[in-house]
Amino acid sequence: KVIRICSRVPEKPAETFQEAVQALLFAHIVNTWEDDVNANSLGRLDQILYPYYERDVKNGVLTEEEAFETVCCLWIKLYRDYDVQQSYVGGTDAEGRSMVNPLSYIMLDATEALDFVRCLSVRFSSATEKAFLQRALEVTARVGKGVPFYFNDDVMIPALESKGIPHEDACGYTQIGCVETVIPGKSNPHAVSGQVNLLKALEYVFCRGCRMLQPGLRAGLDTGPLEALDTYEKFYAAVTEQMARMFDLCCSKIKKFSDADCVNAPAPYKSLLTEGCLGKGLDINARGALYDYYQVCVCGVPNLADSLNAVKKFVYEDKRYTLSQLADILRADFPDEAVRAEFINKAPKFGNDIPEADRLAAAVTDAACDMLEECSEKYGISFHAQPFTFLWMIDHGHTTGASPDGRCKGDPLAYSCSAMQGRDHSGLTALLNSISSLPAKKAPGTVSAIVETDPKLFSERNIGLMTDVLAAAGKNGLCNVQFNIVDAETLIDAQKHPEHYNNLAVRVSGFSQKFNLLGAELQDHIIGRTKHRCL
Repeated sequence: KVIRICSRVPEKPAETFQEAVQALLFAHIVNTWEDDVNANSLGRLDQILYPYYERDVKNGVLTEEEAFETVCCLWIKLYRDYDVQQSYVGGTDAEGRSMVNPLSYIMLDATEALDFVRCLSVRFSSATEKAFLQRALEVTARVGKGVPFYFNDDVMIPALESKGIPHEDACGYTQIGCVETVIPGKSNPHAVSGQVNLLKALEYVFCRGCRMLQPGLRAGLDTGPLEALDTYEKFYAAVTEQMARMFDLCCSKIKKFSDADCVNAPAPYKSLLTEGCLGKGLDINARGALYDYYQVCVCGVPNLADSLNAVKKFVYEDKRYTLSQLADILRADFPDEAVRAEFINKAPKFGNDIPEADRLAAAVTDAACDMLEECSEKYGISFHAQPFTFLWMIDHGHTTGASPDGRCKGDPLAYSCSAMQGRDHSGLTALLNSISSLPAKKAPGTVSAIVETDPKLFSERNIGLMTDVLAAAGKNGLCNVQFNIVDAETLIDAQKHPEHYNNLAVRVSGFSQKFNLLGAELQDHIIGRTKHRCL
């Protein structure tokens, strides 16, 4: 049977469910030959394959059990140590109707049954059946490896439309690898094309354009002496001026290298399968795709918002410190731990459903999106905001001095738009409310967040409540969420005795990985995230 199927596809159109699965796998294999084992998406598999499944079941040539086994075989073929071969289930059509079908459930069942890291995402919306969303959360709880993860159509589709992508095409979105948005067969997303560490904007204001950890090395603007910033409004304006320059430098660099890619990085196979390329006579990497855009990582949103709130409170409202005194404290890396505790505990922090903290995080994100729009007009290519750090919260932390949010020099930044490690202490719903307050409809690159939860919240007793919480967060504007369901004590013990936890996997940064394969610094970062035990 395998020989017969492989002799037909993909040379000839697939006629059965198993032929369609085989054709997809062959196409994916050739894609990885051209692109290496990069972040790739097989798209909305439950939608692509369902017509074949439905016809075969109706004609009596396929049973549900055979379909389940075939999906399991595909999942095994796609397995990678680095989990970036993305697929999707659920979601809506162009009329807003739920597209959940029996194959959606089979793919969730296969993910649960195999019990290894298999990248899978769930699209949901206000139209999604509660039973399907609950089943997906059950799989997240039972597999315990951060899969599947969740994307909200009610946010993602308008975000893509805001960049001129028609509604019908926007409804076909998926993610590649982690959270990078793509319109399959119609776009080149140029995922994570650039990165901007927003916390550096504040550092450059304090150091008049120089790096705090490398005094004398100018990397930003000289926004003038601190004494001249005698109101919070002037200080905030100086920070946003630094941000604008950073985004401009990032986008100009992307433009330079993208011009080189047009010549030096042809991808003929992807070009054949991407709408627009043949019609224009242009390679996909020569901007031939119907939708060609560059996604720019916006890093450090929670840290900058928390730092601005601390400056506003301690310098401008309470007048406990001058900007110059605060600059000296930061350069010395908080020599007095009591002062650092004050900055951590007595200024509002993002992630706790505190309106003033959340408004500032939203304002910072909004400004970043607007700056990228201005760069799009300036450089003639489309830039999409991608509030996502991947693993770079570690790297950016290494090169960033101490900050007014209480973070010490060299410490990691917050992961994407999750609260800074250990600063979200008001419960899960408070954290989701804060994340939902961000202007995600202006950031089609996905406002990403990982939420650490105690396994008790995903118990059989609580799973229905968790389903309601996720649905409510979606209605409030939550864009994307990924769950780590493990307690800190287990992770600490796994650090000490890795031989006892060979199969313990966690959500790292848009992908899952076995905990004992991670470096100590990344393990510490994950352990440091708040493990939510209550709503």
